[in-house]
Amino acid sequence: MKEYLFVYGQFRDIAKKLLKGYIFCGRTTINGKIYQVNEAYPGFVEGTGKVYGDVYLIDNTLFPELDEFEGEEYVREKHMTALDIECWVYKYIDDVSGFHEIKGGDWWLK
Repeated sequence: MKEYLFVYGQFRDIAKKLLKGYIFCGRTTINGKIYQVNEAYPGFVEGTGKVYGDVYLIDNTLFPELDEFEGEEYVREKHMTALDIECWVYKYIDDVSGFHEIKGGDWWLK
């Protein structure tokens, strides 16, 4: 079975190979904010603002591997995109108060 995944960080770039056989569905936004939680990756949290990313259609059997890749700092939940596609998104669950907010909402343009 196929499911939609909204990606805003490493899955847009160096970790895309983990999506295996994906179908790119377009660029869009979701409501929220992203923070630089590490030198290499961001964390999405709910809130006002827009987070820019890509939507992929992937095989749902990949989710256990993707969940492990994201680790305990993230939880996977569904959010509606500006394209009116409900997608799985990895939400950062730790405290972001000490991290730099990516004000423009786009990890690539940080």
